[in-house]
Amino acid sequence: MKLNSRQQQILELISAEQFVSVEFLTQHFDVAAQTVRRDITQLCDLGLARRHHGGAGQLPSAENLSFGNRRVINAAAKQSIAQRIAAEIPDNASIALGIGTTIEAVAKALLNKKGLKIITNNLNVASIFYQSSDAQVLVSGGRLRPLDQDLVGDQVVSFFNSYYVDFAIISVGALDQQRGLMDFDTDNVAITQSILNNCSKKILAVDDSKWNKKAFASVATFAAIDKFYTDQLPGSDICQSLEKEKVQMIVCDQETH
Repeated sequence: MKLNSRQQQILELISAEQFVSVEFLTQHFDVAAQTVRRDITQLCDLGLARRHHGGAGQLPSAENLSFGNRRVINAAAKQSIAQRIAAEIPDNASIALGIGTTIEAVAKALLNKKGLKIITNNLNVASIFYQSSDAQVLVSGGRLRPLDQDLVGDQVVSFFNSYYVDFAIISVGALDQQRGLMDFDTDNVAITQSILNNCSKKILAVDDSKWNKKAFASVATFAAIDKFYTDQLPGSDICQSLEKEKVQMIVCDQETH
């Protein structure tokens, strides 16, 4: 199901405020309460929000969305981020690609590049390159997570530790101003850390919805990242923090894609 613009905005409000009431949303959007309740019901049925009395709130910090539902969130923003990243990747580069729907979008945007060497534990990424590219693709072993369509475990960590690539392109489940890159799963944390430890250039690709999400596992500080591609400029205090960490932020304009 594709979300309408109002539903996207409701999710952004939930992310920022943690809870929004039906009364507030009816006033904010100038629509009937029945319309808001219908939007909330659809978001909750998709697993994108948690229903509460009188409104809706965030999912718990240990609970991430399903892979299919994550594809729905900010799809246009992810495409813009992916295209901007791909524009800066040269032919014949070696690239480590992590997990997530944003990384899947990056893989699609890289298909026109020549002579790429790809290492990944992301089965969707491998499938994208296998079908439409001359890229050399190496896929890790490991334990299969069918719902996430990826591989995890010690074998994956060892796999990424066995290579050193030009670019690491990663995404994470959440961002925290003080703690940096966060995730919902310790398997994801270990794998992402191994990717970041074995590359020349470290690229973070996340859309604006990741700010203020509550994930419990720490991946890395912002200082571990060279370039941060996103769709919207965060608040000035966050920008100042990133500047102190010498992170280059690139805001990708959806209007240009």
